[in-house]
Amino acid sequence: MKIQIQHGLDEQQQLATSTDTLEKNFKNIFENILDYQGYTVNTTGVTKLNSEKDLIYTWAEKESTVENRYEISLHIPRVNISNSSVEKFNDKIKELYVDKANDIILNANDNTIYTVEYMGYINTNILSLVIKSTLKEGNNPQRVIIQTYNYNLSTNEEVTLNQLLEIKGLQAKTIENTILQKVKKADEQSQDLRNLGYNVYLRDLTSDIYSIEKTTNFIVGKDDYLYIIYPYGNNNYTDEMDVIVF
Repeated sequence: MKIQIQHGLDEQQQLATSTDTLEKNFKNIFENILDYQGYTVNTTGVTKLNSEKDLIYTWAEKESTVENRYEISLHIPRVNISNSSVEKFNDKIKELYVDKANDIILNANDNTIYTVEYMGYINTNILSLVIKSTLKEGNNPQRVIIQTYNYNLSTNEEVTLNQLLEIKGLQAKTIENTILQKVKKADEQSQDLRNLGYNVYLRDLTSDIYSIEKTTNFIVGKDDYLYIIYPYGNNNYTDEMDVIVF
């Protein structure tokens, strides 16, 4: 019996180590591709916007440097599906990333560094896309913005976080408790740094953004792991984020 219990603990520890590693490595997953992970997907019911392109492809790509003004590296994706929800997300991509790049090219007068990169995954019938942009304008703090989109290729509709939890057999309350534990731990580390004199981003632990209903950034990533992401740079000048993997 003791051996069985110890074996169970070892498995839990290994899983925790695995998800911790994935969380720490999140910023390095961006390869500007769609990874099918060996899945063969039936897209009979899916209408593409461009029949010659993949379900996610690089729509705009640019590398440019103008001394003392800007340095940009852009790999901007497009979800290649004809659907009203997808079209809204593609419009959001243009508004957030293309318009910003054009503004930098036309108006930047400080040393501005701007990058956009993405990663797409297919897990069975779920298509997930995550986009990361990094912006450093002059003396302003570096800012990282994350946007995600999830689509069910079988039902032809956007997938909510609650639907993904149901598919994966996860309980919302359990997930919320884990999120709050990890966010609280990260905030304690930030408080320690602030006490040492560092200028760091502090989380609002009373905010409802950590509830499942309010969580808007998530993907099903490599090997079917669920990533829940809180990118504080979406609304503030910070590159701080919390990534929790299940």
